Amino acid sequence: MLIKSIILSVVLLAVMGAGIVLGLNSAVTSPNDVLFDNPTWQNVLIGVAVAGIILGAARGIFKKKPEIKGDVVIRHGMGSFISHWATAIGIFGAMASGIIMGLSLIWFNVGPFAHTPGAMVAPQNVHYFAVAMAIFGGFFFVGDYIFGRNWTMLIPNLQDVIQGFIGKYMLRRKWEKEGRYLSSQKAAFVPYILIGLVMLASGAVKVAAHRLDITADVWGWATVIHDWFTVFIILYTIVHVIIVLALGHWPYFLSWFTGSVSKELIEHHNPIWYEELTGGKKG
Repeated sequence: MLIKSIILSVVLLAVMGAGIVLGLNSAVTSPNDVLFDNPTWQNVLIGVAVAGIILGAARGIFKKKPEIKGDVVIRHGMGSFISHWATAIGIFGAMASGIIMGLSLIWFNVGPFAHTPGAMVAPQNVHYFAVAMAIFGGFFFVGDYIFGRNWTMLIPNLQDVIQGFIGKYMLRRKWEKEGRYLSSQKAAFVPYILIGLVMLASGAVKVAAHRLDITADVWGWATVIHDWFTVFIILYTIVHVIIVLALGHWPYFLSWFTGSVSKELIEHHNPIWYEELTGGKKG
């Protein structure tokens, strides 16, 4: 899977790169043409969401179950890679272009670093392509998750939060009830999803304001909420990366690209999942 992951990484980065080039070029060729203002491009965002959820659903229905093959456990497939990294690349692109456009935070503002209406066209159009990629990856994940029918896989229970996250990492207490995803990963998943949902809803209001007669107050508050949650997702992403680096989660990170982790690692660190994979058999 490593070769496929490298190729797909290049493809995803190339798509985002093409979006950046088109966004910057549009500011030169059509200095007043903001893609969010264009009904056709607005519909494309809806189409991207629909395509994402359909393809994700197909993947959820037909994907193979994780299994042990020799000394490794197959943890991720190409579908997981697409949903995770398309979303991630889109989010990073949206963060960067959003900061350039400026963040309205009521008490203080960040930027804008584009100082004229004409200069704002390029980051807005780059933001459009970044949002489109994030929407595709996010809705692909939703379709896969719903139709994969393993809804409890990423939802933490109280034990995951109190013992598997706070107890294990903050109080350094032993915790041996890890499933496919570590309790810390599951505890982090829910806030990430909630932040994403608020950003999606507030962003949808902002896009709709380009097409519908939405009052300035509604649009303004949607902007403030969207920008504050941009700050939250930036901080949360930084914490996410630090946790991977500091807590030694490198094998799980690398599994996004190789598709697998060692059987020994899963037996030791994910005993609940190992028991599911082996049907309770040892070794």
